[in-house]
Amino acid sequence: MEPKNELEKQAISLAEPENKKITYEVKDNGLLWPYYQGKKAWSPSSLVEILKLIEYGDKQIPEIVLQRAAMNGKLFHQIIQEFIQKGPNSATPNDWEVSEKVRQKLHETIDFIEQNRQILNSNCFLGKERLHHAFYEGVLVATYTDLEFEDYIVELKTNNIKMHESPLTLLAFQIQLLIQHLCTKKEVYLLWSTGSGVIFHRFQVSPSLFKILDSLIDLVKKKDIYTLKEKRAIVEKILLDYVPQRLIDFD
Repeated sequence: MEPKNELEKQAISLAEPENKKITYEVKDNGLLWPYYQGKKAWSPSSLVEILKLIEYGDKQIPEIVLQRAAMNGKLFHQIIQEFIQKGPNSATPNDWEVSEKVRQKLHETIDFIEQNRQILNSNCFLGKERLHHAFYEGVLVATYTDLEFEDYIVELKTNNIKMHESPLTLLAFQIQLLIQHLCTKKEVYLLWSTGSGVIFHRFQVSPSLFKILDSLIDLVKKKDIYTLKEKRAIVEKILLDYVPQRLIDFD
């Protein structure tokens, strides 16, 4: 399928069969998103939304808190992406309009990148916010990559959670990384800035994670059929049966 515009040229199709015609639409945020047979491709967030519902229930986070977190996260991504793309001269701390916590995370992330240039090699950098999609079990899934290199991609995280205190949040991370692996066919690394150090971890694909993904796809397909109690029971079974004690091994 020939791209119709510049945005579609940026979308990366993974040699889908000819009978699976994918179209694209521009979302409100200006980013392109793929559709198949008139249906929007599933994103990692659409698949893990049910996990957040189970974890937070009816708790409402104030809108201003969500907006502030979203803005800080967006600025963090933009600054790190520009640093990888343009080098040290692009890092001007005095111009960073972010909270002190995010400023600390930016400093530690940039220091980490500087000390690990052999890993995060800008010469192998392909770009930021690149769209990938693939079919999995008949479902079109899609994702944007934060940092993409020739042989791998890097997902940036700044979440303020302590390890093992939120297994559902960590599981959501794993599913997101799995979908990125499926869509890009590349190794995936997690670069997690905690404010007290950087965690750089190579994502490990496992059969158990594919079982979790299958269960989540089935759960989302039937979300209007199951009650909240039934959804909670399914998610609890997922955690009991498949999630290892340490979702991410940092040793």
